Amino acid sequence: MLKQLKRARDRFFGVGEADTSVPVLDGPLKPNHILENAAVFFEADGLEDLCVTSDGRLAVASGTAVLALGEAGQAATLATLDEPIQALAAYRDGLVAATCGSLHFIGGRLDGRQYRLSSASFAGCINALCEHPDGSIIISEGSGRHAYEQWSRDLLSDGASGRVLQYSPERDQLHVLGQGLKYAYGALVDARGAVFTSESWAHRIVQIEQGGTRSIYQDLPGYPARLTRARAGGYWLAVFAPRNQLIEFVLRETGFKNEMMAQVDPKYWIAPALSSGRDFFEPMQQGGVRQMGILKPWAPARSYGLVVRLNASFEPQYSLHSRVGGMHHGITAVAEFNDALLVLSKGAGRVLRLPLSDIQ
Repeated sequence: MLKQLKRARDRFFGVGEADTSVPVLDGPLKPNHILENAAVFFEADGLEDLCVTSDGRLAVASGTAVLALGEAGQAATLATLDEPIQALAAYRDGLVAATCGSLHFIGGRLDGRQYRLSSASFAGCINALCEHPDGSIIISEGSGRHAYEQWSRDLLSDGASGRVLQYSPERDQLHVLGQGLKYAYGALVDARGAVFTSESWAHRIVQIEQGGTRSIYQDLPGYPARLTRARAGGYWLAVFAPRNQLIEFVLRETGFKNEMMAQVDPKYWIAPALSSGRDFFEPMQQGGVRQMGILKPWAPARSYGLVVRLNASFEPQYSLHSRVGGMHHGITAVAEFNDALLVLSKGAGRVLRLPLSDIQ
């Protein structure tokens, strides 16, 4: 009874679980046009993830292929898999790629080896990989209920079935480090061996500890994705979609969400997106204000481009943006390569290049 009264009070005053406010982009997160104006290093369909190998090569996952990119953006195929690649990471003297429920080792001593995770213990929604100093692989699984490409359905379904796993190729064993996460999206190990992940639907970064998690950076204005270490210390964080008040409101309306998911094409759901502005039927267009053909930057964002530079304590230092009306949205991965920052915009199908000397 008390719980029902509290819920009624929250809904009347718009507080507590009924609060739809969103953190503003200010301070270190103040908007700019750095990502939108960045040079295009590489362009292809199906771009998903990127990393730098131990021998200094840049590898990119594009559809079912793993590509090696040269200094001028020229591509050479390293491997072609049977299924679309969902995550990619450097591992020892080669690479490890994830498809739906499988790990594939490419190059190096383990070249050609494959590990199939059983359906009983794994849903196949792998979205990030990272090598641990002990030789194992840290894996983030966004959802145990929905496929990788159904991430918006998991959000609208109040998904909290994400996990962080650890796989040891030497022992061929898989262990669960953390579970019950609101879409784990990112795998990071610091110099001490501590494991971190982004909890996208909770808008925060957490450390995985025995018996649970510890919040490290919370109340982000968007949905965080993959994390990577910066050579100068600290970390880079990719944010793949923005939060806004309309979506926050819809997330609290269970009946409306269920009816929308049952009757409306997923690309027209009131939900975050990796890109927008290309279809007349997209939601939220009435919130945009155009003058002289220009979409105003305060229009509500359904998609956005954002990279956040974090220090060693996971505190934001500065950020790179592609704002409302821009192209370079849906940022899912970041890597440093040849004194430049490479940013993967999944929404635009581009890898962007920014000299580190220009943004530090």
